[in-house]
Amino acid sequence: MKTLIKRNMKLYFRDKAALFFSMLSILIIIALFALFLGQGDWGSTEIRDSWLMAGVLAVASITTSIGSFEVVISDRLNKIAKGFYASPVKRSHITAAYIISPFIAGVIMTTLTAIGFGAYIVATGGDMPDAIGILQLAGLILLSNFVGTAILGFFISFIKSTGAWNTIGTIIGTLSGFLMGVYMPIGNLPNAVQTIMVLFPPFHSAMLFRQILMEKPLEAAYYATSGELDVIGIQEVLGVTFNFGDFEIAPIISVLYLAVAGLLFFGLSVIKMKKLRK
Repeated sequence: MKTLIKRNMKLYFRDKAALFFSMLSILIIIALFALFLGQGDWGSTEIRDSWLMAGVLAVASITTSIGSFEVVISDRLNKIAKGFYASPVKRSHITAAYIISPFIAGVIMTTLTAIGFGAYIVATGGDMPDAIGILQLAGLILLSNFVGTAILGFFISFIKSTGAWNTIGTIIGTLSGFLMGVYMPIGNLPNAVQTIMVLFPPFHSAMLFRQILMEKPLEAAYYATSGELDVIGIQEVLGVTFNFGDFEIAPIISVLYLAVAGLLFFGLSVIKMKKLRK
């Protein structure tokens, strides 16, 4: 299985077009934010930049593995997959390799995105989380990529061409940005839309990223205004926290929701992909 994973990852990182399309949604978000979405009163540039970074990492957890999944379609079209399934290698290992490879690729690309964006924030005078926060960030990158990969693995089992997959991948990236509250803060949307967003598992990734990355900027802005800044209100509008009435979704609930969703879609992906060999 290790050999198959290495082979799939090499094919992905050698394909410059796949790498570009993997990052396309992120580039679109940054461009739109620089031109339109970043305007207005954010309280401070640190709050704005950390909010954007959280959204970018959440979207990256899904979109950066899109290109890596192309090998699944390519092998299917070129009858390579049938050769693998006819080999002595366990079929479950072959199927798992097709899902694990995009996960590893996604983690690598998301981590590089985090390092690059973090360096920008530090260079412009902002603050990054402390050591514990960095560890939480690393763990969340792993969890969110697991969920994103599992969801994509399920969807790709229905696709039969790389062209269709690239188109759907762009749609998924754009739609994910909206459902995570990246293009428009969740607090500015109707209640019905907010409910749909909260049911979307990656939204919880975005919310957890915001809680980690925006803690220091919000605290600094609060003290800078002598306690006059409505931190709770800002958190609710920007999707740092979410309440169902008087019930606030605690971080542990979001983590468990992500874990369950990831395991569910991973299981469905494995079952569906194994059926494709027939």
